[in-house]
Amino acid sequence: MKRPYDPVSYLEWNAQRRPHATAVWDGREIEFDELLEHVRRFQRFLGARGVKAGDVVGVRLPNVWQYVALEVAIPDLGAVIFPIPMSLGEHELRWLNEKTRPVLIVSMADLDGVSDAGSTPPTGNPDPDRIVEIAMTSGTTGMPKLASLSARLKQATFEGFTSRLEISEHDRVLPMTPLTQGIGGMCLYCLRVGAALVMLREPHWTPEHCLDVAARSRATVMVGVPTNVIRMLSRPLRTPPSLRAVAVAGAPLPPEVAERWETSTGVPISSFYGSMDAGQLAVASPSDPQALRWTSVGRPHDHAEWQILEGEICMRGDLVQDRYWGEESGPYSSDGWAHMGDLGFVDDAGYLHVVGRVKDIIIRGGTNINPYEVESMLRAHPAVIDVCVVGRPDPDLGEIPVAFVIGDLTQEELDRFLNERGLARYKWPERIHRLHELPLSGPGKVNRKMLSEHARAL
Repeated sequence: MKRPYDPVSYLEWNAQRRPHATAVWDGREIEFDELLEHVRRFQRFLGARGVKAGDVVGVRLPNVWQYVALEVAIPDLGAVIFPIPMSLGEHELRWLNEKTRPVLIVSMADLDGVSDAGSTPPTGNPDPDRIVEIAMTSGTTGMPKLASLSARLKQATFEGFTSRLEISEHDRVLPMTPLTQGIGGMCLYCLRVGAALVMLREPHWTPEHCLDVAARSRATVMVGVPTNVIRMLSRPLRTPPSLRAVAVAGAPLPPEVAERWETSTGVPISSFYGSMDAGQLAVASPSDPQALRWTSVGRPHDHAEWQILEGEICMRGDLVQDRYWGEESGPYSSDGWAHMGDLGFVDDAGYLHVVGRVKDIIIRGGTNINPYEVESMLRAHPAVIDVCVVGRPDPDLGEIPVAFVIGDLTQEELDRFLNERGLARYKWPERIHRLHELPLSGPGKVNRKMLSEHARAL
């Protein structure tokens, strides 16, 4: 029987009623009863290594079936799972070790030849208030903070995420980003409803490999970041016939990219919204009206508490962590709300629209410029693959906009294009800098701070 706050009970429920249904596709089909056996085997391995309730266990793996099994196995022992991205260097790893003090960090080498010997250690009782996962935030200044995710927070997120994306036991969900990071980790919830998870295995994402795996696994849903979609659109695109939906988060989905995707593939694309600091607030459904899927992030979750304060999106309640790991405070401000740092509004139909970052606004001669508006228009130019607009200090105007472009576009072509589109002259980027790719600070998040510093140095 399924029990709230107890993920292994969902796995047992699926294994009992559909033992031979696929739970994970990892080059081969791993059935629910086999995955449950792996979970118990890994728990015996962890118990033999001394893991007990309250311990932190780091997991540093690519998107493979072993990660899925450990994500269920570790919290069920009463321990805390700490997903560690494969991309981190020794400097970051030392800092994380000092902050979390894991009793064990599991890598692929640790799991080779894990025996079936030993007894299963005691499992923890479902407790909505228990911290079951430590998660890294994006952190664009200094080291990131570490979010403390309770069983209650994860249960509420699971219920809202899977229902809004209309996930069922007939789906095969392919995470395009690492399972060790927020967006990829969201896909793990789909296992609870009986959907299969599709593993990419390769730590470096490419559109060719992703689409090949999607076709071979018969994936029905792909979840990632707008960058994944933009890069797939920059190549000759053969959409897997099984695909019914794509969902993205981590950065705003430009409406023109959404339109290009659906025009090219016929597959609905939608967005979801939140942050690792505060929590997930809204998810758009594949069945939502096309215009709202392209311009909004869906309706806030039914159990979410939210409001718009002076244009900024704020939330509180079960979907928000109480405090950061190892700290006395959390994301809440003195007014009792977690401020998301995003500008937005809710329309008359109840859909949330994210229109920019509070800190990203460019102030030119006292007039505000939303860089997302300029970027959205520039992406409509056939020579532009992707673009980021940031402010550069100016002695007279305070700031002026400059554009970092992936694509072959001259300043004259940019000016002519924006003039033809009727964009106000003060919003035009004063300079273009061409790049091969935009730097990222997290899954799908363009590192605007780095580009701002680069623009300041030019």
